[in-house]
This record gives sequence, C-alpha cells and structure tokens, in this order.
Amino acid sequence: MEQMKCPGQDTRFWKPGDIFVTECPKCGAEIEFFKDDTRRRCAWCGHLFYNPKIDLGCAEWCQYAEKCVPDLMKEKKAAQTFKELLAQKVQPRLQGDASAWELTEKGLKLAQDLLKAEGGDPKVVLAATLLHRLDPAQAREILTELETEPEITDAVVGLLTGKGEERDLNRQLFDDVLTLLQEKPQPSPHYHTRTAQRLAAGE
Repeated sequence: MEQMKCPGQDTRFWKPGDIFVTECPKCGAEIEFFKDDTRRRCAWCGHLFYNPKIDLGCAEWCQYAEKCVPDLMKEKKAAQTFKELLAQKVQPRLQGDASAWELTEKGLKLAQDLLKAEGGDPKVVLAATLLHRLDPAQAREILTELETEPEITDAVVGLLTGKGEERDLNRQLFDDVLTLLQEKPQPSPHYHTRTAQRLAAGE
C-alpha cells in the first residue's frame, strides 16, 4: 500500500508552475527548481543560490511542518534570526540620525513586499537594505561578526558598492527599494519590477 503524502508536498497536487527553470545568477545556465527547494547548486559553475520563487505553501501554518519539511523550516528560521541579529547590530549605529532607522524599517517592509512578489534571495536583499546607510567596510565587519556565509557577505557588499549585472534580480530589487525610499523622487523614477511600480503608485 502506498504511503499517504501531505498534499502540499505530493507532486501529484502541484500546478504547472510549481516546477520551473531559472537562470543561475552567476553564469546564466538554466537550473530546474521545485517550488519547495530552498536552494540549488549550479551544475555548470558550482554557484549555490536560493530559490527565487520559493513557496512555503502549507508549511507556513501546518503544525507538522517541522517534521514534514525540516530543511525548509530550518532555512526560514535561520533567515528570520539573521535579519533580527543584523537589525540589532545596525540600529545603534544609526541613532545619530533620527529618521535613519525609521526609513530603514520602511525599506525592510518594501523589500519584503518585493521579495514575496518577485522572488530573489531574502538574506541578501534584506541584509543590503538594513546596511545601506553604513559604508561597505562597516557592513562587511558586521556580517563577519555574525559569521555570515562568505558568498552572502560578498553578494551583500556587492549590492552596497554597486557591483553586479543590472539583470541580477537581487540587484534590481535592492535598487527598487532605494528608489522607493527617496525623499525627493525623480520626476520619472526608473523601476525594474512591476511590483515596485505598483508600490510607488500606492496600489
């Protein structure tokens, strides 16, 4: 008798878009992802990157999620804890500017909205948003103190220093956050994503 599977994890219940192909952000090779994969390593260049469209599905609320998809829940908790620890490091450094932390918190909310709609690596984009008011050397120091993975640290500092290709999704999301945060927006601001356009229009 076939063992009963949770419908959320049983591929028989998945929709066509739940298995998709995306480009490796480093070499551009096509990599197949399942919706609940947290990350995969590119078979061509070896780059390890996060699922740009990760879907936790029923794992968001199911009481058995810890047993059903332990790796997925571990990744989620790790990302949340990392964001909280990073915020604790950054906030004291912005106390000299009354509006700086308020704007940073607003940026975090915008980043989360963009990540949810567009995909991207939450750890990279949220860290860059939290650190964007510090200089890159300070940012790298804080990330090192938190024992952040070297590839994540390099990716975050790359965003802060303007490195990376324009087509890189994390770069686009971070740029959109900064544009949305501008106190005096340009007459015709450029947004990379439709979600940012909607947020700018107040939709």
